[in-house]
Amino acid sequence: MTNMKRIWLATLLMGILFGGTPCLAKAEMESFNLQGIIDRAEPGETIIVPPGNYEGPLIISKTLRLEAEHEGSVTLLNSGKGAALQIESDHVTVTGLEIMDELVKEKPSVLVTGDGVLLERLHIHTGSYGIKMQNADDGDVRNNTIEWSSLESRQAIKMADKGNGIDLYNAHRNRITENIIKRVHDGIYLENSDENTIIGNRIENSRYGVHCMYTKGTVIRENIGQMNITGAMVMTVRDVEVVNNTFMKQSENVNSQGILLYDAHFTTVRNNRLEGNRVGLYIEQSANNRIENNGVTDNFIGIQLLESIQNTIRGNRFSGNVSDALAKNSTGNDITGNFWDSFRGIDADGDGRSDIVYAINPFFQGLIQKRPAFQLFFQSPGMVFLESLYQSERSKWTKDISPLMAPPASTRLYEQSASGIKTGLIGILLLGSTCIILLLTRRRKI
Repeated sequence: MTNMKRIWLATLLMGILFGGTPCLAKAEMESFNLQGIIDRAEPGETIIVPPGNYEGPLIISKTLRLEAEHEGSVTLLNSGKGAALQIESDHVTVTGLEIMDELVKEKPSVLVTGDGVLLERLHIHTGSYGIKMQNADDGDVRNNTIEWSSLESRQAIKMADKGNGIDLYNAHRNRITENIIKRVHDGIYLENSDENTIIGNRIENSRYGVHCMYTKGTVIRENIGQMNITGAMVMTVRDVEVVNNTFMKQSENVNSQGILLYDAHFTTVRNNRLEGNRVGLYIEQSANNRIENNGVTDNFIGIQLLESIQNTIRGNRFSGNVSDALAKNSTGNDITGNFWDSFRGIDADGDGRSDIVYAINPFFQGLIQKRPAFQLFFQSPGMVFLESLYQSERSKWTKDISPLMAPPASTRLYEQSASGIKTGLIGILLLGSTCIILLLTRRRKI
């Protein structure tokens, strides 16, 4: 019988003899050496950790399952410069722990170097990286909460000096799903890591929500990012999917975007909602990508193209943006069948598409490249006037050759539901106002 089992048997007997829920007495809790239990356990065992606070660091170097008896009732405290939890073996599971690791340092709070590791329902308060997976493949990181320390002294740390929420380096085929990440450097960062799936995560108040560098086959799907600098930063990649995400309110920085593609190739950006950002879609030095059926609304700039060629841009809805599009040196793209609400076309044959092309004037884009400070004059009356005068080399302008006269059906769902909600709220307010007026009138008569 293992030491862990003996502890639980004694605890169970105490519960039977004295009533109540089995638990460890305070003195027994203090003597409960979690690292010792891990070291003595046989490979494949499950260790159920009773409620309480435990000192880190912990190192797991064999296949085990480490599980809190009740989620959130077990706290791992770490004040050293090493990782609070280090997983060196394959097929380890850790679930339900709270990890307090708030020292500002280089080592991550959780370091994974084994394959097939499952991290589930952890709540990590970090002064470093939340979870770092290095040379770790086929893992599963799901339903965790990772946030930068709330200690007052930690709040003064600049964003550039913080660690990432979840960091993958040379780590392949991992699933990062349904995590909540707040106030870190990059929410989820992938470098030299291929065929990972990033699904259903929520990332707030960080630099980049999802950041890919030198990856291929990454899937970024159904994530929500808001109040970051950039929602998804996709750089130097191939064969990436960015599908069904929502990136909102990335507008506080001069370099803010909903989705940024830089040196991206054979990548798909489809069915995303990009709302209230400085730039909805930013595409630079990228080729052979498909940008389809995205709802790009209420941004300062809908789409910005720079030195990008051979991309397919179709079926997108650009509405409510201060400027729908900026482009320079981006000819040779297949741009057709998008809706631009600032464009007034003519549909003589009634096919729903304008017979007049939508041409994107490159004047302002070229000006701010040479003089970045001129961004301050974006859409000012004088700048709009100068832009209207600029007609040089119009044949080389980026164009939508067949713009839609009405928004595409594939991008209307949110618009309809949002306007329905607004209509409902207005109706409730009007009804409430009417009731108040009637009550006041009745009281006066009385």
